[in-house]
Amino acid sequence: MRKIILIIMLTTLMIGCSSEKQAVNNTKSSSNQEQTQTATTVITGKTATTASTVTKAQSDKDTNSKSFSSLLKNMDITKSLFKKGYYDYEGTINNNIKIQMSIYKQNKEIVGTYFYEKQKKEIKLKGKSDEKDIILYEYDATGKNTGIFTGIMKTVDKIEGKWVSADNKTSYPFSLTLKSNIAADVYGKRYAIALNTKKDKDVEEFADKIQSYVVNGDKQLLAEQIKYPINVKINGKIEKIQNKDYFIKNYDLIFYPKYKASISNSFTKNLFVNYQGIMFGQDIFNIWINEVTPTGGIPKLMITAINN
Repeated sequence: MRKIILIIMLTTLMIGCSSEKQAVNNTKSSSNQEQTQTATTVITGKTATTASTVTKAQSDKDTNSKSFSSLLKNMDITKSLFKKGYYDYEGTINNNIKIQMSIYKQNKEIVGTYFYEKQKKEIKLKGKSDEKDIILYEYDATGKNTGIFTGIMKTVDKIEGKWVSADNKTSYPFSLTLKSNIAADVYGKRYAIALNTKKDKDVEEFADKIQSYVVNGDKQLLAEQIKYPINVKINGKIEKIQNKDYFIKNYDLIFYPKYKASISNSFTKNLFVNYQGIMFGQDIFNIWINEVTPTGGIPKLMITAINN
């Protein structure tokens, strides 16, 4: 009898343990399921946030693009402050990146180029202006838009505004100050008033060549580019140099360190020009270039004045 009672008690105990273990397993399973659902919710939420960010960025880009296009479309270029001719500016982007810009008003648009002073690589510009606003799209060598200048002005002497990258991810303030205004009837013929047969490209390539001779100290090659006689300063006194040999002999006195540095650091694009010729240099330290035709010879560009 005692054996039977003992067996019944052991059986009951085993059934209770089994039920408790099953309840624990069910609880763990439920907990894992909840964790999985929570993780899925977090991932889904993150995905939704990322998608929302991308959509907003695209929306901002589209909005700005439409805003620029609308501004450009509504500009009345007949009210532009610019007259026909070249307007040359110097200034900065982001307050510390120096640039040089030259723009020209044609009948229905503003065209031109600009370059960063450190790189000296020209970037094309095209846009419009009216009595107070100007907008210029910039393009790389393949014709792809790489940025947009939007500025305001009271006069042509000063332009201020914002430069925005084409993808709308980067923007900087810019400021430009007018340094010269050159009359020209046709865009692409900046130096026509001083030339007979040569083109703008010829002039700037010649200035590049002169600058390289000065930088490298190529006295002989530089001497061959001069129209003699020519007046220069030697030890503070003006002297007339009659030929190449005398020029080479006095080269170091003519191109003394301060003058050499001025010519070496000058820009060879967007040069000043008037009826007297084309000026290459900085302020009072400069070189003048003209087209010269020797008797019975072929026209060529030569140095006609050295202001040292």
